[in-house]
Amino acid sequence: MADVLVINFPQPVRKRLKLTYEDVVSWNPQLIYADITGYGDVGPDAELPGFDITAYWARSGLLAMTRDAGAPPTLPVAGSGDHATAIGLYAAIVTGLYRRERTGKGSYVTTSLIAEGAWSCAMAIQAALCGAQFFPLHDRKKPPNATFNVYQSADDQWFLIVVQPKDWAALATAIGRPELLTDPRFADAAKQAANSTQLTAILDEVFVPSPYRTGAKHWIAHTSPMEWCTNLKT
Repeated sequence: MADVLVINFPQPVRKRLKLTYEDVVSWNPQLIYADITGYGDVGPDAELPGFDITAYWARSGLLAMTRDAGAPPTLPVAGSGDHATAIGLYAAIVTGLYRRERTGKGSYVTTSLIAEGAWSCAMAIQAALCGAQFFPLHDRKKPPNATFNVYQSADDQWFLIVVQPKDWAALATAIGRPELLTDPRFADAAKQAANSTQLTAILDEVFVPSPYRTGAKHWIAHTSPMEWCTNLKT
């Protein structure tokens, strides 16, 4: 007999194939019945098919939040929501197996794409339910912090800068612009935030694509912390 049955058929298909939990548990009371759906087992959308991009990304709110200001929502990496949801179902399955080891009883465990999407942006959902005021979408040209932003190098590579206030002097020195340390616009973190648009423009000029500029490999090797925005297609 099987230890685990993973099923992702929509509810009408399960009923037609007689693969609901009630149908199957009579064959094997110790079975871990692992149920995954698009929109959960109850509610007006319970019988609808669900997809990574629809249930996990779009309906949860993640798709609208993971974009820059002024840009439309864009398609994320294919399967990324499916993978996250699979981890949730895996956790439910191993918990059910542990319970069976201790009690001898099977379990009906479940999750959904929308539930896992909601978990991924739970902080924002909770804030919305409480009427919180949200930060605006990230604007690369006008970020709240120019030293926590993405930039493009001479070799057309994008990289991320994450600099704490204590490391500002090291960054300014590493990019060959020590005069920024005495510029009153950037004297401390608060002034850098107030003048982030100007500082971003300066950093863009440092890193701007040009045959006379240095590539991302140089900056990442000599300036910390920076990290590649890895392009898996090249």
